[in-house]
Amino acid sequence: MKLYAIHAPLVAHAAPQRVRAAKTGFSLAGFAFGPLWLFARGLWWALAAYLAAWAAGAVALRYGGLAPGAALALHGLGHLYIGLEGRAMRVWRRLPLADVIYAGSALEAEKVFLERLFRQAPARVSGATATSEIIGLFPEPGR
Repeated sequence: MKLYAIHAPLVAHAAPQRVRAAKTGFSLAGFAFGPLWLFARGLWWALAAYLAAWAAGAVALRYGGLAPGAALALHGLGHLYIGLEGRAMRVWRRLPLADVIYAGSALEAEKVFLERLFRQAPARVSGATATSEIIGLFPEPGR
């Protein structure tokens, strides 16, 4: 069983086909090849932030505001962040986090989420109207 982050639109009832499951965990390729991995995945904003942070570190290193060991540590932390959050970044850009589910596959995780979603949805009673009075612990419309 793997842990999947479920990303869905705010009104998932209206668009269940947009639900996406992203496997959580460490991405070794994202850690090892940080900016190339971001480029290959089309994560342009994350790549721009990485390059801006890298340029700021290079300027600080050049003008003596940052020790070489600290620059190397910051570079390593940037790659570690990409390795830890890279898989989630691929889905964040489009949809907010809705749930976290253990499942055998991404398809199974999406199925479990949708079952939970529609089980929690309020049941619609065809005979109920907004003006009907319902009294008691187990109300029945029209009584």
